Amino acid sequence: MSAAGGRQAGEVLAQVEAFAGLPEAARAALAASAHLVSVRGGELLVRRGEEADTLYIVATGRFHVLIAAADAGERVVAEIEAGEPVGELAFFAGGTRTADVRAARDSTVYALTRESWRAVTDSHREVADAILAEIARRLARTTAQSAALAAKPGRVVALLPAGASAIPDGLPQRLAAELARYEAVRLIVPADAPAGLDFAGEAFGGWIAQLEASGARILLLGGADEAWNRAIARNADDLLLIAPLAGGEAALSPLEDYAPPRFRPDDRTLVLWRERENAAISGSGRWLDARGVKLHHHIALDAPASLARVARFIAGRANGVVLAGGGALGCAHIGVMQALIEEGVPIDFYGGTSAGAAMAGALAKGLTAQETLVQLQEMFITQRAMRRVTIPVHSLLDPRVFDAQLRMRYGETDIADLPFNYFAVSTNLSTNRVHVHRRGALWEAVRASGSLPTILPPFVTPEGDVLIDGGVLDNVPVEIMRAAKAGPNVVVALHANAGAAWRIEARYGDVRTPWELFRDLVLRRKPARPFPSLVEIMSRAMVVGSEAGVGGALAKADALLIPPIPEGMQILDWHLGASVAEAARQHTIAAIAARPELAAMKAR
Repeated sequence: MSAAGGRQAGEVLAQVEAFAGLPEAARAALAASAHLVSVRGGELLVRRGEEADTLYIVATGRFHVLIAAADAGERVVAEIEAGEPVGELAFFAGGTRTADVRAARDSTVYALTRESWRAVTDSHREVADAILAEIARRLARTTAQSAALAAKPGRVVALLPAGASAIPDGLPQRLAAELARYEAVRLIVPADAPAGLDFAGEAFGGWIAQLEASGARILLLGGADEAWNRAIARNADDLLLIAPLAGGEAALSPLEDYAPPRFRPDDRTLVLWRERENAAISGSGRWLDARGVKLHHHIALDAPASLARVARFIAGRANGVVLAGGGALGCAHIGVMQALIEEGVPIDFYGGTSAGAAMAGALAKGLTAQETLVQLQEMFITQRAMRRVTIPVHSLLDPRVFDAQLRMRYGETDIADLPFNYFAVSTNLSTNRVHVHRRGALWEAVRASGSLPTILPPFVTPEGDVLIDGGVLDNVPVEIMRAAKAGPNVVVALHANAGAAWRIEARYGDVRTPWELFRDLVLRRKPARPFPSLVEIMSRAMVVGSEAGVGGALAKADALLIPPIPEGMQILDWHLGASVAEAARQHTIAAIAARPELAAMKAR
């Protein structure tokens, strides 16, 4: 390595925590033994299972550490940036690599072979293998148990057209202007490249690194030059594909055969645009099915608020709401949402379980809080959708009126065609796992998520999966929202009689015989000491799910709200909905005024 290269390597090594405390002579010896390696974006630097005979130090670019996931895929457990080591644990401990390491974009690393390392340590005993190996083994045990990397927006974003479409004139500039409300941003086009820069060469990655060093979010706009488009695809952290909702050829373009595979699905986003906000949204699936994006957004060119929403996602500032289950108690969600919107807190992503999924679905569909409340009153009070008993073989209640109301009010609309991002959670009894609804008919997602065990029959998918209420496994799905996006989340938990124990006068001997139940039903007589009914037991059981989740939500929510619930209210007390919603609205307005984390979520 040249003297200049040795000095540069020494500067990088000095930034590595493991080497920062070494004497200068030891670091100089390490630098002299290192050689520079270039890695293209999307290529593997380290493969799981191969011999760990080389230590790498990142000079420029970024890498992802991937391990095998339970679903036979892979998950990212770490990001490695400039100045950080790669593969040091297995290298120092000996053995084989335990994870794949893939370049997130064009990168360079300094490589030290085991022979070079040993030559250095023979002369510098202070860098003994035995000490480093013990540290590495301890860290390896911790890394093996680490959770998947939380959603995090990339600093460098490539904007490319999807299919045979073109990006509308002025859209990238408008998007950059909205993003500039939150942070410094630079929109880079081919004309901004230094004269003579080879788009296919290694110097391109160095130029992007210089841009990134400014601290600004970098938007790289695709153009007519194929070499430029491929270069920005190799050197971006995130990919933003842009396509017209209506019209245009949705088949993958040659550019898309090259670019998207270089990004993890979690780093791909699709933006579907339409000319006017009042234009119907439909057909999103034709763009989504072949592209494997994590999220997609709908924008209208005449609606600045929709562009502002996409900008918040890019900036990692998108506001999410997570609504817990609880039957009629969920009317409180309506008041919370109304207060947030009235107070200028935009909601970018709705998610929920059971009643929370129903409320979130109505709002994500575009209904106002008041329209959602009226809809619920018509369903459960006027139409008595959950007051129709049946022979208790599959359930206590006949679901036909309930299902018809859901079909009519939520419709066959694909979740992908909602103007806002949305998910619902149900419990899959076929797989014993949480089922997250992100596609398919909206009414089916709401129905599955609210299939209260014993009260309603389960929802069965075309594949034969049996789905029941999501509250059985995840009544407060905060982690699902956090994995879906970066940015703050409001979590609304529901529990009546907070802090009060449920005590009854009845004793176990008061359970009525079948004859006594029939007699009391015919005579409409209530026992002196009522024993809990199935509905009461289910009500309490589902609320326990929400209350148990509050502890975890406190640690994961950016803002936790627990609106007031009337004492003794049960999951079928829909007649209390309006008063519960209003109390929750007032509670939330007061919370926004008093709590900085809520005030910070207001639109700029």
